[in-house]
Amino acid sequence: MKLNRLMTALLAGVLAAYALPVLAQQGQGKGEPARTGQSTQERQMERMQSREQMMKGEQVQQRDQDRLQQQDQDKDQLQQQDRDQDQDRDQDRDREHMMDGMGKAIYGGELMTEQERNRYREQIRTAGSEQEREQIRARHREEMQLRARERGVEVEEPVPPGGTGQ
Repeated sequence: MKLNRLMTALLAGVLAAYALPVLAQQGQGKGEPARTGQSTQERQMERMQSREQMMKGEQVQQRDQDRLQQQDQDKDQLQQQDRDQDQDRDQDRDREHMMDGMGKAIYGGELMTEQERNRYREQIRTAGSEQEREQIRARHREEMQLRARERGVEVEEPVPPGGTGQ
């Protein structure tokens, strides 16, 4: 029994020794505010500065986020420009591929094999005069119209490099 009372008293003393400083810091000891060397005004200033720092941190974070978003948009725009340039280059190559070597588009070139286009270009190049080239083109046009009818397709009018029809 004495041992229990002794233990209880010892425990109460230890708790009191730890609790008093905590209560004093919280301003609950004897109804007086804690004396930590700071006035209420100083604590309020620290809180305001802390809030300002948090706001600045949020602003920096937002700026970083905006910067990353802009970089993504710039990257997407550059990729789109690259795709557009590739497409333009492919169209130019296809257009050149369908030229007769004298600056005119090959009528029905889409119905011809690569070898046929090359042979046609060679005929146009080796023709002795403009009149002879026009005869080769007229004969070729008839052949391509016949081929298109046999395949059940229509021959597209070739578009010259400037983009206007012939």
